Amino acid sequence: MRQNNTPPPDITAVHVTEDRLTFDLEDGRSVSVPLAFYPTLMLASVEERAQFEICHSSVYWPVLDCDISSEGLLRGAREARRYAQRSRRRKAHSTV
Repeated sequence: MRQNNTPPPDITAVHVTEDRLTFDLEDGRSVSVPLAFYPTLMLASVEERAQFEICHSSVYWPVLDCDISSEGLLRGAREARRYAQRSRRRKAHSTV
């Protein structure tokens, strides 16, 4: 639950490396978490990771059906277990 009515900061840039997910925020901060926090992104190809849309304080990867907010990254929130399991199943089926 939010302690105040301040909206989460907008995202100005997204950087995904082999081991980190980083959002640059409108207020000048950059926040980074291990890519392992988001198995859907970790298991995705470089091409799939590169296909995202920034919408204010959220980033959406349509091909992966993955949505991550600046608020979630700032809190260090991890991907929900059910989505992580779905991404593992998807990866297993794509390599067969």
